[in-house]
Amino acid sequence: MELNQADQEMIKDITRLGVRTAVLLRGVMLQKVGRETLEWGLTELAAGDLMGKYIERLVDRPDWVHLLNLLHLTYSLEGQLDFQIREYGLDSLKDDLQEINFSLQQIGEKFDLEALREKV
Repeated sequence: MELNQADQEMIKDITRLGVRTAVLLRGVMLQKVGRETLEWGLTELAAGDLMGKYIERLVDRPDWVHLLNLLHLTYSLEGQLDFQIREYGLDSLKDDLQEINFSLQQIGEKFDLEALREKV
């Protein structure tokens, strides 16, 4: 799949967001990252900014569903973390981590991330 510069940048930005979200959630699972650090980290990732920047391009491309999933999961975690933890506890983040890992795997199989890293 031939990707233009804007597509490469979008894939790189969203993949980086997904990896950083996964690292935060793994830290929670390993009890190395607490709730306050998780909240701060999710805010620092600024998923809302990327959502605003890329959402229109993503919804028109069903083959980019895993990119949209990463973006949406991180954005939702940031906005609904209090509710999720209050209702389901910190352990509920395990499901989000599994879904993020699956999307990252699919993105890695679909796009040549090594080539993207070199070009961008």
